[in-house]
Amino acid sequence: MPDPAPVKDVLPHREPFLLLDAVIEVDEAAHRLRARRTFRADEPWFQGHFPPPGEPIVPGVLLVEAFAQLLAYYARLRAPGATVFLTGIDRARFRGVVRPGEEVELSLAVEGETMGVFRARAEARAGGKRVCDATVSGTIVAR
Repeated sequence: MPDPAPVKDVLPHREPFLLLDAVIEVDEAAHRLRARRTFRADEPWFQGHFPPPGEPIVPGVLLVEAFAQLLAYYARLRAPGATVFLTGIDRARFRGVVRPGEEVELSLAVEGETMGVFRARAEARAGGKRVCDATVSGTIVAR
């Protein structure tokens, strides 16, 4: 299996809102992807998230956005250059915290596509423990 394309070659997202460092595996036959992201201590959201002072954690919504970006990566592999929008987040559960400096591994299993809407199960793990999971959906929009 060839190495996955660099994230910036596939997604239009850029810093400070590019939330994938690298896609590390694409299994097209199984419709599965894995990516990683290390949240750096100098990122702006840590300045105000989360009390008590001095104990910052990654906002859960950023983990969900990382899932959306991984789904967009998948969709753009199928339709290069397409515009992809998040259309749904279901059953999101936050099961642990991610602290500055921790590497998060994100996995996505695409369950299907109906009328241009992709639906996938997503999971984030940090330190070997599941910290977040959700079902996400997105659509390719014609310009």
